[in-house]
Amino acid sequence: MALKTHPTGTGTGAGTGAGTGTGAGSSWIVVVSAGVAAGLQVWKLPPAIPLLRQDLSLTLVQAGTLLGIIQLAGMLGGLAISLLAELIGERRCLSGGLVLLFLGSAGGGFAWSAGSLLASRAVEGAGFILVVVTGPGLIRRSTPPGRLTTAMGFWGAYQGISTFAGLITGALVLQVVPWRAWWWAMAVLALAPLPWVLARVPRDDLAYVPRDDLAYVPRDVPGRGPHAIPGRVPRDVPVGVPGDVTAAHVHRDVPVGVPGDVTAAHVHRDVPVGVPGDVPAARVPRENAGGVRGAVAALARIGRTVRAPAPWAAGLVFACYTLPWMAVVGFLPTIYRDGGMGGSWPGVLSAVVGAANAIGSITTAALMKRGLPARALLVPAFVLMATTSLPAFAVDWRTLPAGTTWQFLCVVAFSLTGGAIPATLLRMIGELTPAGGSAPATMGLIQQLFNTGSFVGPALAAWLATRTGGWHSTWWMTCACAAVGIALSLRLRTRVTAPAVAPAPAPAPAGDSAPVGDSTTAPTADGTTDSGAPHA
Repeated sequence: MALKTHPTGTGTGAGTGAGTGTGAGSSWIVVVSAGVAAGLQVWKLPPAIPLLRQDLSLTLVQAGTLLGIIQLAGMLGGLAISLLAELIGERRCLSGGLVLLFLGSAGGGFAWSAGSLLASRAVEGAGFILVVVTGPGLIRRSTPPGRLTTAMGFWGAYQGISTFAGLITGALVLQVVPWRAWWWAMAVLALAPLPWVLARVPRDDLAYVPRDDLAYVPRDVPGRGPHAIPGRVPRDVPVGVPGDVTAAHVHRDVPVGVPGDVTAAHVHRDVPVGVPGDVPAARVPRENAGGVRGAVAALARIGRTVRAPAPWAAGLVFACYTLPWMAVVGFLPTIYRDGGMGGSWPGVLSAVVGAANAIGSITTAALMKRGLPARALLVPAFVLMATTSLPAFAVDWRTLPAGTTWQFLCVVAFSLTGGAIPATLLRMIGELTPAGGSAPATMGLIQQLFNTGSFVGPALAAWLATRTGGWHSTWWMTCACAAVGIALSLRLRTRVTAPAVAPAPAPAPAGDSAPVGDSTTAPTADGTTDSGAPHA
């Protein structure tokens, strides 16, 4: 009986919790909503800084540290979270992150000093990193190929969306309620996506094997004999459709591709094959990925990722973007208030700047979907960030007619063009991951460097403003980061899998088996074609 195949991501069935039911293809919307809920915990702070400085007697540098402390867990634990995701599953990590965000925000509402508020923000930081490291992997796992670029564009926009929502809502709400009530309201919002995550995001019961040239199938896959040898299934194993009763496991007597062997595998029915919404890859029960062997294998994949230069380069590029953007947008309400603007306007205008960043990210995803190479976007984005931030801060707009309006437009352009950078880098995760590496580890490493920039940026901006007597020196930081980002972008190299000629399949044995070997291609972030054919 031949193995049945269908187009990826089109199947339906019961059990949405498993990710195989109706709506599994749109579960990326749930993940993005969790990212927005996490981002709100970052951006609930800027509108409240004046109230916190008055109530808790904070200095400007302490306020900058509060703004960046939520990134501290990401600075230190990105790779540790990737290992946890490999062992217990990404959905469990994301769910746990939402719970920690709730606990941190609820506890912060009871803070009596700068130290206790910093501690609560550190708990929020642990939850934040759990969400943002595992989000891209969950999106790639459950999104149909035709929607993946769009989904990643919206994930890249989650920070801009949360910036807009957090700043504009905070500016209005904090006019009538104390900051503690604002913290408790944000705690409720942090937990709000959890039921939706549990209902719609694919479960961790199935471990999805990495998108490498060959996908590893553990020795103890159900249905294989006790003496079955471990093997590797080529990437062109047909994709199993979510909800489809047809699945496969490797039979011990049928040739299985191993390193150096290009023999195509034949499969039987019983064990699922294929990641919903992604290129063909084997999928095995989660329990087979656990234990000592699973931990050793996960550490090996993470080690290969850490030793590769591309994730480091991408992470540093990300840091060169987030350091100035977080500093500028995080302190924008304070900058406007220091300039004499009153009422809710500082928060509202800052929210518009955050929304511009989300628009830039989503627009970039649309451009990439139309075939624009990803790397071609990075250098122009950094150039425009530098050229718009220079007049925004170097010029004394208070002495010019309609100066505040022109400065605002410069900052909007700065944020809009910067939105291209996260959308581009997140779409390149698959190509940045080395062969045999771990996509969660790539994201974890990038997130560590990203959060380092987010942590350093506000504190550095506050230090510069304190030393120079104003915010006019901010352009030193933005232009320096842009210059480094351009240099690193030019050196960024991704793994592009060239199409390979698939070997002739071995004759199918009698019984319920069928040959495997129909290659699948998908465009990469660089606009090239990524072939699913196995390599010799």
